[in-house]
Amino acid sequence: MIPTPCSNKTQTYLNGQLVDAVSIQDRALQYGDGFFTTLLVVDDFVLNWSAHWRRLRTSAERLQFATLDESQLLQEVAQAVRLFDSSLSSTKVVKVLVSRGKSGRGYAIPKQASPLVFVQVSTAPIQVESQQQANAKTPILNFPPPMALQLECCQTQISIQMQLAGIKHLNRLDSVLAQTEVRQKQHQEGIMQNAFGHVICGTQSNLFVVKGQTILTPKLHLSGVEGTTRYQLQKLVVHFGFQWKEADIDLAQLQQADELFLSNAVRGIMPIQQLEQNVFATEQSNIFYHAWNQWQAKNSLCLKGIK
Repeated sequence: MIPTPCSNKTQTYLNGQLVDAVSIQDRALQYGDGFFTTLLVVDDFVLNWSAHWRRLRTSAERLQFATLDESQLLQEVAQAVRLFDSSLSSTKVVKVLVSRGKSGRGYAIPKQASPLVFVQVSTAPIQVESQQQANAKTPILNFPPPMALQLECCQTQISIQMQLAGIKHLNRLDSVLAQTEVRQKQHQEGIMQNAFGHVICGTQSNLFVVKGQTILTPKLHLSGVEGTTRYQLQKLVVHFGFQWKEADIDLAQLQQADELFLSNAVRGIMPIQQLEQNVFATEQSNIFYHAWNQWQAKNSLCLKGIK
């Protein structure tokens, strides 16, 4: 039975069926045993799918999940997007969440685990206008102007765990506490450090330092999440004559930067205008913002025809 499209702001599907609850025995609820990725979809186009699929595939391998099927997953995403009421918004956030599924008591991975793949569709916090020309394979996407951020460092530290570093697993309490700090200060984002004093990321974004012709970004071998935008951006900045470097970064290096910016899959490139008392230029960050949006449009994946 195919569910009827709904007009709520968020809808979640499991195996093509609308759901609004999860079993108390699900390991995602019991232990945070799972992982996820968050996509931006404009009309029928998924942005940066290759990086999201890489994240899902890599997460499954590292957390010892069964191998995911890309074609089946795309079918589930396409169906969920079609069922979501397009009159609410042409720009949607799609969250693909993979749980280990139900099991009895105990932390150990069950021998007969049956993973579940949830696809959640929501209206996006930003709106992207889409224009499609006749016979064009990719859309023209008109993103809103970049919003320069004013932010501070969070008191909440990000955890150090080498086995989980880089993965967007379901244990996100660091970000929950840090983002609560950010909201209380009425900011859009905040910078997080680990116990070694290394600057790692925003509460829901990756961090970049522009210094001369070098783009510095924190190493993620101990803490943090390897973002899908971060993954692709490494290839893009080279075309602008920049060198890409991953390093241990401290607050002093941020203060000495020419520019700072953040990235995530939904909001793209976010220039930082002010961090604490330090004010930064945003010219190069704005260039990256527009270049990234053009790259996303050119490399978007059309969901039409996927059934």
